[in-house]
Amino acid sequence: MIVAKFLSWIETAPVERRAEATSALARAYLYSDLEPFEKQAAETALTILLDDPAPMVREALAHALAASPYAPRQVILTLIQDIEPVAVPVLAASPVLLDGELVDLIADGTLPQQMAVAARPSVSPSLSAAIAEVGPVEACRVMLENPGAQLAVFSLRRLAERFGREPMVRNALLNMPGLPVDIRQMLIVQLGDALGQLSLVQSFVSDERRSALVKDACDKATVDLAFCCAHGDELVALVEHLRLSGQLTADILIRGLCMGNVELFVAAMVSLSDLSDKRVRACVSDASESAVRALCRKAGLSERVLPTIQSALIAYQDLSEDLDPEVPRSRFARLMVDRILSDYDGVIDDELDDLHALLRRFATQIARDEAREMRAKFQQVNAA
Repeated sequence: MIVAKFLSWIETAPVERRAEATSALARAYLYSDLEPFEKQAAETALTILLDDPAPMVREALAHALAASPYAPRQVILTLIQDIEPVAVPVLAASPVLLDGELVDLIADGTLPQQMAVAARPSVSPSLSAAIAEVGPVEACRVMLENPGAQLAVFSLRRLAERFGREPMVRNALLNMPGLPVDIRQMLIVQLGDALGQLSLVQSFVSDERRSALVKDACDKATVDLAFCCAHGDELVALVEHLRLSGQLTADILIRGLCMGNVELFVAAMVSLSDLSDKRVRACVSDASESAVRALCRKAGLSERVLPTIQSALIAYQDLSEDLDPEVPRSRFARLMVDRILSDYDGVIDDELDDLHALLRRFATQIARDEAREMRAKFQQVNAA
């Protein structure tokens, strides 16, 4: 009887009053101890209110029902098809909605609807995957900032592939604890590409020089990343990512050896040659010309790099035996490059040789890194 009077009343009531009454009816349906027939009548009234011509009334209904798991399903499904002010509160909160229903909206909905889905209190791995795959950058950014989003590794990788050049997405990914190292390396490369596209850089640096600088910086960052963050399975994953993306070059391997990262070299040779880890380590420990030649040939490396790689492996063995294990990495790298350069000068005299030039660039970069470390220590001592 009360519901019947309510339905009769809303025919002539002002919009504001109808909105207030709608909100009250929805709360009564959810939280009051109604008899079964009263519950059914109230649900019928809520369904009828979906046809109210005033958006304010439907908004009131959406806000009242949005967060409840007990909201009538047919009402919720109708509300999410309404105009954005009505649909968005429901999409952002309703536990009644299924992932499949939300996935459809990620593909075909408006931007506010997509962002509302990405901001839900809980975003399942399957829904996160859909957002990462087809969602716009704004929705992906909202999802990355949402602590309730459950992101699988493959979704993180897809986000990096699609939007790694977008600063806000890239920074959100890089700030995530435990981000897999191969994804982190992908983002480093995309950051380098983005920097290379800056108009200021393009104005003062030629295309060829810019490409070389970006590649050099990315290679350096990759080797640093491998040294500091990649161990065991993480290192294997990084190497596989580099191989599949065409980045596992002789430059990376030589730079890694110069920095004393033999583990990166071993993992790379295992990946490139299909030899066992034990077999590769035996060749590395031997470091004879025949062993290194056989290993590099199996890995598909040019014979041009053999003297440099052999020299690096021998220098690593000698320095590892002679130096204190606590010696700073920059100092170790400086001694490595000096040794390799001295050996390399005896093999090739051409100053323009690209490998020789590469080693000279390493020497310059390492010297600057060592100087920065010394300056930082000096500043710490003065501050104390």
